[in-house]
Amino acid sequence: MNLGQAIRRLRKQQGMTLAELAQRCDSHVGNLSRIERGLAKPSLELLYRLAEALNLAVADIFSIAERKQPDTKQDALNAAFVLLPDADRVLLLEFARLLKRRHHLQAEAGNAERIDASAQSAPLAPHLSGPEETPS
Repeated sequence: MNLGQAIRRLRKQQGMTLAELAQRCDSHVGNLSRIERGLAKPSLELLYRLAEALNLAVADIFSIAERKQPDTKQDALNAAFVLLPDADRVLLLEFARLLKRRHHLQAEAGNAERIDASAQSAPLAPHLSGPEETPS
């Protein structure tokens, strides 16, 4: 994906028209249209204004542009995140940390269960199994 495609995707995810974005970043619709279609490149100054208008960092735009395959779930999450008030962003990040911790603990528990199950099903070594019975 190129830079223009990333800008278009981010704009659309936020429900913004080309005219609205142009107004927010003090540019022209035609200029932004050429950028989104890959016919022109934005100046660094315009890129900063675009990022501000989209409530993103310039690095976020480049990160999305560098992806080989679009990740629509990640893009949707990013779009929702930037629209949240700061206090809600903090809560969402904390929730993400809790989910990551839960996943880690579940993975550890699953590994422990597999180890325990394999230990129970493994035969004891002959010298640990007790005296052998002799047939009568």
